[in-house]
Amino acid sequence: MLEGSVDQYSIPQQENQTSAISMIVGTSVLALLLPTAAIALLELLDQIEYGEFRWLISSMLFSITIISILLISGLSLVGFLKSDNLKMGAGIYLISISMLNLLMRMSNLNYEREMWGQPWFDFMQAPWYHEKLELAIMGIIIGALIMKK
Repeated sequence: MLEGSVDQYSIPQQENQTSAISMIVGTSVLALLLPTAAIALLELLDQIEYGEFRWLISSMLFSITIISILLISGLSLVGFLKSDNLKMGAGIYLISISMLNLLMRMSNLNYEREMWGQPWFDFMQAPWYHEKLELAIMGIIIGALIMKK
């Protein structure tokens, strides 16, 4: 017969602890939300004044994407996304909105490229064009990493 309590033989469960570095980085990312939202609002007001519907929708989508990336990344790093369902939902949302952002950016860049009459390779060498696409791709990657975590 075994001696001792059942607790001695049970397998210790590993708790999902958030490290101090992760908390600091997550809090910093969340702190970036306020200036990002202020810049997005100013950009939206500028687009409303300009008045073209296509660029207004684009501006809103781009702003929502970057705010979502910051918010979900910050919450994930701080440890607020504990359940697998929350992580999957947040990851799917980020991937979806980032893919929509990428498609909209490609459409807008194609419009600008045709306006200038340049081939894609020459057009994409300017950093202010390819950086826009990199942000959308980064959102897709972050969404996938949050789902995996």
